[in-house]
Order: sequence, then structure tokens, then C-alpha cells
Amino acid sequence: MIATYREERHLLPEERLWKAVLWRAFDDCTYAGYERTLIVAKNEAIKWFHAKAHDFIQVCGFADYEPSYIVRKYKKLYSLGKIKYEIHQTQYLRQREKYLNDRRRQQGLQSSN
Repeated sequence: MIATYREERHLLPEERLWKAVLWRAFDDCTYAGYERTLIVAKNEAIKWFHAKAHDFIQVCGFADYEPSYIVRKYKKLYSLGKIKYEIHQTQYLRQREKYLNDRRRQQGLQSSN
């Protein structure tokens, strides 16, 4: 019998944790629902994958993955149409950005008085 990857090597708890972080980020990217906090999480996760910043590279390393491997998996999900914004999500994100910009403007006016 051929051993699977899991049978060959026991994962450390820390490694399992960071793999779960990546799994959650992928899960967030594919969210199609209406819950506003999850739409924001989706937007942040998509930006996180695209930026490939230092924290992304660190998380990949902590999970024992090459960042290029994770990026390939992300691109595959995207090409399959699994990662996309639904119309209602795009509308909410636009409304949210407008609201946040208005608040920033108001706060800027208040601090200058």
C-alpha cells in the first residue's frame, strides 16, 4: 500500500494552523452570499492573494508551501470561475467605500476646525 502525504509525515500543530489560515483565505475568496462582513472578508482575501506581500509569503512558508504553488492554485480557481464578485457584492462594496470616504472627509473637516 502506498502511503499518502498525511500518513508519511505528521504535521506540527503550528503548520496545521497556517494551512487553515490559507484554507480560510481560499474559502473567503469563493464566498457568494449576502453577509456583509463576509463580503468584506472576501474582498480583503482577494486583495491579499493579489498583493503577494510579505505576510502572504510568510504564511505560505509557515504552512510549508511555496508561494508560487498557492498563487497557481488561486489562479486555477479564478480561471474556473470560482473566484468572482456577485452583483450584490460589488454593489455593497461600492456603497461601503462611498460611506467610508464620506466619513474620512467629515473627520478631516472636524479636525481642521
